[in-house]
Amino acid sequence: MPHRFFYDGSFDADQLLLDGSEAHHLLHVLRMRTGDSVLVFNGRGAEAEGVISKTSRKTVEIQVTTRHAAQASSQVPVILATAVPKGDRFRWLVEKAAELGVTKLVPLLTERSSVDPGDNRLKKLQQTIVSAAKQSGQIQLMELAEVQKWDSFLSEVSQTECRLLIADPAGRGMDLFRSNDHSEAPVVILIGPEGGFTPEELQSALEKGAESVKLSEGILRIETAAILCAGLIRLMEPSGEA
Repeated sequence: MPHRFFYDGSFDADQLLLDGSEAHHLLHVLRMRTGDSVLVFNGRGAEAEGVISKTSRKTVEIQVTTRHAAQASSQVPVILATAVPKGDRFRWLVEKAAELGVTKLVPLLTERSSVDPGDNRLKKLQQTIVSAAKQSGQIQLMELAEVQKWDSFLSEVSQTECRLLIADPAGRGMDLFRSNDHSEAPVVILIGPEGGFTPEELQSALEKGAESVKLSEGILRIETAAILCAGLIRLMEPSGEA
């Protein structure tokens, strides 16, 4: 199968120009050459096939041979709202969430949060999302939202039609995910920081209609709980697709 590359634009033109990190990867890591076949995707559901028609030291021109119409994802939308773990663990969380096809990741600031990633760090993680989509075959890029405070996010999401889940050691077991509810409404997952949500935060979520779920007998790190919960939803959703 040809290598996949991200192109941030439409595929209307017959020639596409890759530059930046995508061109560097094609030219200097994979060492591809004129005449090689490639796949390109725009992160919004559209894909195209093509061949490399011209290269320079920093750019690659691709001649489009076949276009595939934009596709809507068949997966249930999953919004992962999570406290931010320390160090490089957040980059790992973002990468794995993107591979799983999480629709949107919202970094949360809660009462016990110890990390605020900041706008610059979030911008740098965009390339991680692109790389994860390329590797996993996802046709749509995960959205990485701005940091939101707990109260603001909870108030906002409670006004939408969704299934709201909150990780809680005192919650129900895994049978929660085997519900006969085949609704296509988004699933919103709430993951707390080290030390967990405060009793007041947990109570406010339950009052907004959240379902508490126990993910493990042990104590999980933020990123482990987030990916476990998102993966279970993808595994058990009615379509059976992941």
